[in-house]
Amino acid sequence: MNVEVLEVVTFTLKPGADEAKFLADNNAIERFCKAQPGFVSRTLSRDENNAWVDVVKWTDMACAEAAAAALSTAEGVGPWLEALDMDSVVMRHLSVKAQL
Repeated sequence: MNVEVLEVVTFTLKPGADEAKFLADNNAIERFCKAQPGFVSRTLSRDENNAWVDVVKWTDMACAEAAAAALSTAEGVGPWLEALDMDSVVMRHLSVKAQL
């Protein structure tokens, strides 16, 4: 049985990164996600301390891991990734155990 997976990525942007450009560059990430097998949904949020949380729901762990492995070489995502402070990035894959 496949268990849905939440990919939860927390990060901050590099000092001086342009948030408006980052959000515009997010379109490439959305296209990438939508094209991946097993993609269900995605939200990108920011808190009051400028910490970001990117949550992607996948149908199963294999799809989540394959997409994560393919992201860095995907077409058009470079500018979005370049805005991230890579030292702050934490990615987790969580198996969904209950949902409404």
